[in-house]
Amino acid sequence: MKQRELMFTLLLAFMVSICDLKGQDSVFSAREAVDMALQQNLGIQIAMSELDIARINNNWGNAGKWPVVTAGIGNSEALTNLNQQLSNGNEIKRNGVTNNILTANVSANWRIYNGMRIRATKERFDALEKMSELQLKQEINTLTMEVLMGYFNLVRLNMQARATRAIIDLSLEREKIAETRFNVGSAGKTDLLQASIDLNSQQVNLANLRQQIRVGKSNLNTLMRRNPEDPLVILDTAFTIPTLSVDEYKTKAMSQNLQLLIAQRERALLLQDRRIINAQRLPVLTLSSVTSFNRNKATGGFFLTNQTYGPNVGLNLAIPIFNGNITRTQLKTQDIRLKQQNLQTEELKTFIRRDLQIAYDEYRNALEVSTMEQKNVGLARENNFISTERFKKLQSNSIELRQAQLSLIEAQDRYITAAFRAKLASINLQWLSGEIVVE
Repeated sequence: MKQRELMFTLLLAFMVSICDLKGQDSVFSAREAVDMALQQNLGIQIAMSELDIARINNNWGNAGKWPVVTAGIGNSEALTNLNQQLSNGNEIKRNGVTNNILTANVSANWRIYNGMRIRATKERFDALEKMSELQLKQEINTLTMEVLMGYFNLVRLNMQARATRAIIDLSLEREKIAETRFNVGSAGKTDLLQASIDLNSQQVNLANLRQQIRVGKSNLNTLMRRNPEDPLVILDTAFTIPTLSVDEYKTKAMSQNLQLLIAQRERALLLQDRRIINAQRLPVLTLSSVTSFNRNKATGGFFLTNQTYGPNVGLNLAIPIFNGNITRTQLKTQDIRLKQQNLQTEELKTFIRRDLQIAYDEYRNALEVSTMEQKNVGLARENNFISTERFKKLQSNSIELRQAQLSLIEAQDRYITAAFRAKLASINLQWLSGEIVVE
C-alpha cells in the first residue's frame, strides 16, 4: 500500500512539474518573443535562402574569368561500295568496304580581355550579395519592430486592465456605501443606481479589454509562428522608455538606414550594368587551343590508315565596328536610370529626415505628457481617497465621488496611452536608424 502511495505521489509530482514547464514556456520577455519570431518566421527564412543563392552565384567562374574546357570523342563505322579511278590510271573497285573513323579532342577557350566586362560582372555579383544581406537585415528589423509593437501593445492593455480592475474595486466600495446610505434612509436611490451603472460600465470596459488582449495575443502568437490559441503571458508589466538624442539618430540614419543602403546598392548595380554595356564597344581577345586525335581506318581505298594528332593554339581578336547603335542606346537609357536612382535616393533621404523628426517630436511629446500624467494619477488617487472618506462620513454627495473616480480613470488612461506612445516612438526611431535595441 505504501509503495502504491509513493508511486502515486511521484506521478503527481511529475505531472505538476510538466505543468510548471508548460507554464514557463508560455511566459515571454520582449527579447524572447523577438528571438522566437526570428527563428520561426518564414519571411526571414526566404530572405536567408536568397542570400545563400547570391553567395553561391558570386564567383569568378560565373563572371566568365576562367577558360571553358571541353572534351569530345566520337567513333563511326561505315559500309560502302568503293569505285576509285586514280590519276596514274589505276582503278580500285571493291564492294563491302568498311570504314572506321575515331576522333577525340580537348578544346579550351579563354577570353583574355573583353573590355573589363568580367570584372564589372564580378563586382555586380558582389553588389547583389551585399543587397541580399541588407534585405535580410531589413526583414529582421521590420519583424523585430512588429513583434515589439505587438508585445508592448499587450503591455498597454494589461496595464489598462489592471487599472480598470482597481477602478471596479473602488466602484464596488462606492456601490456598497450608497446601498448602506439608501437602506438607512440618508440618501436617495439615485445614488445607488448611478453607482451600479458606473460599476457595470467599468465591467464592460474590462470585458472589452480582455477581448483586445485575446486578439493581441493571437496576433503576437502568429508573428512568433505559434498557434493563435496558445497560452501567452507577457513578462513586462510597464514601459521602460530609453533616453534618445535626435542628432545621434539623424547621423545613424544617414549611414545605417536599411532602405537608404539598399537604394545605394541599387545605384551600384546600375553602375556595373553600365560598365557591362560599355564593354560591348571594346575589342575582345580570345585564346583558344585544341588538342585532337583523328584516325581513319578502311579495308579498301587509297589510304588504309590515316591518323593525325597534336595540339594547336590560336589568338582571336574581335573588334566591334557597328551594331546599329544598340550599345549607344542602351548607355543613354542607363544614364537616365542612374539619374532617376539619384533622385529617388535624395527623395528617400528627405523622407527619412522627415520621419525621424516626426518620430522624435512624438517621442518627446509623449514622454513629457506621460511624466505629467503620472503626477496626475497620484493626485487623482489622493483625491479619490479623500472623496471616498468624505462620502462615507456623509460630508459629500455621490456626484463629488463619481467625479473623483472619473478623474482617476481618465488620468490613468492618459498616462498609459502617453507611455505607450513614447515607447512606440522610440522603437520607430531605432528602426529608422537601422538598429533596434531589444532590452
